[in-house]
Parts: sequence; structure tokens; C-alpha cells
Amino acid sequence: MPPTLGAVLRTPQLRLRLLTGEDRLDRPVRWVAVSELTDPTPYLAGGELLLTTGVRWHEGGEAARGTCGG
Repeated sequence: MPPTLGAVLRTPQLRLRLLTGEDRLDRPVRWVAVSELTDPTPYLAGGELLLTTGVRWHEGGEAARGTCGG
């Protein structure tokens, strides 16, 4: 059984930070993808945990919140 998003976020060693989707913490993570694309949504099918450094988001965190359908 895959871990939930909430379980992954609660792993202290990963030092992850949730930007959006607080209502989806019980969803299973079926795949992890890494992307620095401005809009990676054409390449995502659903159920992915998308990891990014945010380097390409010059507008800041607010722009990131609306990018990936969160």
C-alpha cells in the first residue's frame, strides 16, 4: 500500500513543505517526480508527488500555488 501525502510530509528527514492541497493529505502517493518546469502538468497523470526546488518560480510562492492544480 502506498504512503499518503501526509505520511510523506511527516517524515522529518525529508524536510518537505506543503504549499497547497491541505485537503488532500490522505491521498496515496503513487509516484514521485522531480521537475523544474514552469508548468509540469502536461506530463502528470495524477497521484504524483511533485518535488521541486522552486528555482524557476521568479514570482514567488503565490505563483507556485496555482501552477499545478493545487
